[in-house]
Amino acid sequence: MTDPTTMLSRVADSLYWMSRYLERAESTARLLDVYMHTMPDVPEVFEQARLRRLQESLSLTPVDSAESDRLLQSLTFDANHPTSINHSITVSRENARQVREQISSEMWTQLNKLYLDVRYAKVDGIWYESPHDFYMKVKEGSHLFAGICDATMNHNQGWHFIQLGRCIERVFGLLQLLSVHFADIPLTTHDDLTTDQYFELVSILKSVTAFEAYCKVYNANLQTGWIIEFLLFNREFPRSLRFGIEMIQSSLTTLSDITGRSKNSRLYRLSGRLQSVLRYDEMADISDLRGYLNSVKAQIAQIHDLLHDTYITYAIETAI
Repeated sequence: MTDPTTMLSRVADSLYWMSRYLERAESTARLLDVYMHTMPDVPEVFEQARLRRLQESLSLTPVDSAESDRLLQSLTFDANHPTSINHSITVSRENARQVREQISSEMWTQLNKLYLDVRYAKVDGIWYESPHDFYMKVKEGSHLFAGICDATMNHNQGWHFIQLGRCIERVFGLLQLLSVHFADIPLTTHDDLTTDQYFELVSILKSVTAFEAYCKVYNANLQTGWIIEFLLFNREFPRSLRFGIEMIQSSLTTLSDITGRSKNSRLYRLSGRLQSVLRYDEMADISDLRGYLNSVKAQIAQIHDLLHDTYITYAIETAI
């Protein structure tokens, strides 16, 4: 007979990774969509550099390729590519299948529909007619799933593991994007931008659906320092680092209350300290952006590991 505590840990693990992989698929779709949408306007001399930054933003080792179409198709449709949209949605659905009794029927229907849409997409037809429409379908499918989840699922332990998966994946992706594009440039709020540089910054903001939100705070005057400040410290934008960490801490606190886990454990102390730092840090406190981003990334990786140790692979003596 399966121990019920072990069964609960398996459910938590599946819900967490279901959410992380779906968020990863949406993030990849956004990056590829923005990249392809701006391709016709970019001078050929800059194209290889853009392709390299795209691969690095997806945490891939860059490979120079004269056939960028083949690489982009692989990142979209190749079920065996660990970063592809197809692979991420397939793994997300498989995790959902293992815990169907824990999620609502509407959630399963939506995720299964998205999976079928991607799995049986006709590559040639999509690629040469409208890849933008395909990427929009992936993004909208992910957004719809999140909305259905919030509207139809009990906001219990399982729901909080879904939130944790989404937010941890989201902040990892944001930190990687910032590292690739900004880590080695001077921090300033007074850039003299060429037209190409301006539209590159527009593309970066659109890659995290932040362009309109940024303009509402700073107007359309794009400056690297303001962009970094907005994406790191804004407390209202749902894809900022601070917002993501606030959500992670909120779900961890609720899980502690539900399960009786101590808030004095390393998991809670680490996440609380990071939340506090992001509440009070500002651009003037950052002298080495790469070091700052790497430090936050390492702390989030620790939170992931400690979350896993605390709720998924904990010893039975701890549960007792």
